[in-house]
Amino acid sequence: MSKSDLVRPSRDGDQFHYLWAARRCLQLLSPASDLSAITVEGSSCTESPDGDGIAAGEEIIDVGEYYGSEALEDATQIRYVQLKQSTINASQAWTMSGLSGTLLGFADRYKEIVSRLDGTSTAVRVSFVFATNRPINESVRDAVEDAVHARVPRNQQAFDGLIKYTGLLGQDLSSFCACLHLEGEHEGFLAQRTALGTDLRGYLPEADQEALLLLKDLVTRKATSEFATNPSITKHDVLRVLGVEPDDLFPAENKIEQPPVVVPREQERELVKSIVEAGQHPVVMHADGGVGKSIFATRIGLHLPLGSMTVVYDCFGNGEYRAPSHPRHGVRQALVQVVNELAAAMHCHPLIPSGRAEESRYFRAFLHRIEQAVTSIRRQSPDALLCIIFDAADNAEMAASEAGESASFARQLIRETLPYGVRLVMLCRTHRRYLLAAPPDTIELALEPFSRAETSAKLRSIFPGATDQDVDEFHRLSSCNPRVQSTAMSSSSSLSEMLRKLGPEPKTVDEMIDRLLKQAVARAKDEVPDAQCSMFDRICTALALLRPMIPLEVLASISGTEVANARSFLADLGQAVLIKGILVQFRDEPTETWFQQQFKPQVNELNEFIGVLRPQARTSAYVAAVLPHLMLNAGRIDELITMALESSDLPDSDTLGRRDIENQRLHFALRASIRAKRYLDASKLALKAAGEAATESRQKQTLQDNTDLAGRFLEPTQILDLVSRRTFSSSWRGSHHVYDAGLFSGQPGFYAEAQSHLRMGHEWLRNWVSLPQDQREQERLDADDIAELSFAH
Repeated sequence: MSKSDLVRPSRDGDQFHYLWAARRCLQLLSPASDLSAITVEGSSCTESPDGDGIAAGEEIIDVGEYYGSEALEDATQIRYVQLKQSTINASQAWTMSGLSGTLLGFADRYKEIVSRLDGTSTAVRVSFVFATNRPINESVRDAVEDAVHARVPRNQQAFDGLIKYTGLLGQDLSSFCACLHLEGEHEGFLAQRTALGTDLRGYLPEADQEALLLLKDLVTRKATSEFATNPSITKHDVLRVLGVEPDDLFPAENKIEQPPVVVPREQERELVKSIVEAGQHPVVMHADGGVGKSIFATRIGLHLPLGSMTVVYDCFGNGEYRAPSHPRHGVRQALVQVVNELAAAMHCHPLIPSGRAEESRYFRAFLHRIEQAVTSIRRQSPDALLCIIFDAADNAEMAASEAGESASFARQLIRETLPYGVRLVMLCRTHRRYLLAAPPDTIELALEPFSRAETSAKLRSIFPGATDQDVDEFHRLSSCNPRVQSTAMSSSSSLSEMLRKLGPEPKTVDEMIDRLLKQAVARAKDEVPDAQCSMFDRICTALALLRPMIPLEVLASISGTEVANARSFLADLGQAVLIKGILVQFRDEPTETWFQQQFKPQVNELNEFIGVLRPQARTSAYVAAVLPHLMLNAGRIDELITMALESSDLPDSDTLGRRDIENQRLHFALRASIRAKRYLDASKLALKAAGEAATESRQKQTLQDNTDLAGRFLEPTQILDLVSRRTFSSSWRGSHHVYDAGLFSGQPGFYAEAQSHLRMGHEWLRNWVSLPQDQREQERLDADDIAELSFAH
């Protein structure tokens, strides 16, 4: 046998070690796991507060797994693992004498830990694992089991060997053996390599050989002397390898607010029964505004078969669905959010987003994971279902259309064939069902307004003394609409006052909102001279036309009034409008719809509005950015193309944001000209866009070098847009959080966002410090980064 043949089995063992540990590292990404760190070739350096680790048994720890914390006193569980791979003797079982070194090392460490923890709950918190591809001799297993249960040994020789090699007796031996786990017949290193690729595909939307190599390299390097003082691998290390940030895993969290009083619907059981019986056919549930679709979406799970699970995806997002900085209509946002909520419930692998994956890959990954999830759910309860609910799916389609995209995720997902046991439910307004372009086999269900009994329960939850006659009158005057009822009750201090406001004719939700908002507008107009009333009409028109978040300064400029007057007028609208610092958006869809119905101008009026708005483009980056969309809606594509080619109507004073807006405008005009089949114009725009792209990097660098100025002088909407696109960063992973914090910290209205990004920046900075010297050289932290962090603070 050659010398190389003697070395190769040893190399096989190393590969088994690294591949096994790399597979375990993926558990750090699971939202359901509290695994906080994995160490390679030794234990964590932070087991003890003073840094004085436990030396006993250190030499036989190949992998350490720390749950909850790396500190010995705070960890919920610690697993010390020794790994053994054999290529030549793979079928030969381990004997007690063969395990002598392992048992001695583990026992010594056990004694030291018991001493440090005063013997409390050691068996629960610490495990000693021997993992190998070889089998474990039955006599060894019997001896350990007999020791755990303190019974007469079945094999006295093996039992004596256990005592000899551990140096423990009686209860001490029993407690140690309760912590000892002998895991034989693991797959060998070749199978481990294949399994790592399979495991990684279970986390990403597509196979990624580069990610596999980088993850294995991370583990391999942690086993070398350069990491002797920091053998730990954390979630941030794995995310660094995959090029992902923690907030990418839950990009669109549910923001549906539960009202103080929720009245169970009489239709609930019948509607849910129809959902259950729909099988693999998609379900579209529709209703008019204010009937309670969102609240019903949160209650579907209450009536599904035992053990079922529901996930509700919120397409409206408390009014954020139209904001470019918080998109909810995209395939990546929706599918990643749903899957990772299921993963957090331990039903499937998480879905780690990838910038390289196409939409089709996300759909395949989504279908695979929900099949995992429904299999997991039905393993416990065979009749259980997985119900995936998309509230306000019509809003997702509207947002996609406004963004110039062909379709939202909803229109695509509704045509997919979902696994057996999965139910797909999409909720929308009745008159917008067509937006979803549902297939012919779709089951359509209607959610009806309140019954009299439901109205009675709601009314008496606030006014317990209401009589039957009061209930009848309230039911009729509110048109049986839950939102009308909630609005009426919240705006009245007594039952008689509320009924008087509602009467004498019944009110629909649109009529109720119409009355309340008209009253608010009328009150505002009544406080100023008649000659100034038109300024409020212009504010209302702007609210109807412009995308969120609208700067108060723009509304004031359009209406020819002061910012304080505009803020006062908006405050009179009550809860319908959300004022966040100096930015404005609608809080709910009925209000947004009312403004669009009441104030959205016809083409001629739209042209007049554009005429008033357009001069503001030279002073407002927000106006310059929204102007192209308004011009396209007005059919002024010739002017739009000319404006883009000539770089006109851009902010004169805002040189920081000018080029960024110009690039956005060029791309918007390019898409519009292609859709209009104006290919010559499209060619001109493409050439100009290519020229502008050459100088874009210098523009970004200028902004990044001066975030202290950019944060003060850029408009809030520009700041949100720059942050959402992760425009700024340095060479180290997570550095964009520091520069984003610097931008946000320039304006008091964004202090909360600044603090959040600072916290994330510090987490990534701690991770950077743990890297070896050569990697820190590749991801250099320079003086500009340190200064940026200081400025942000």
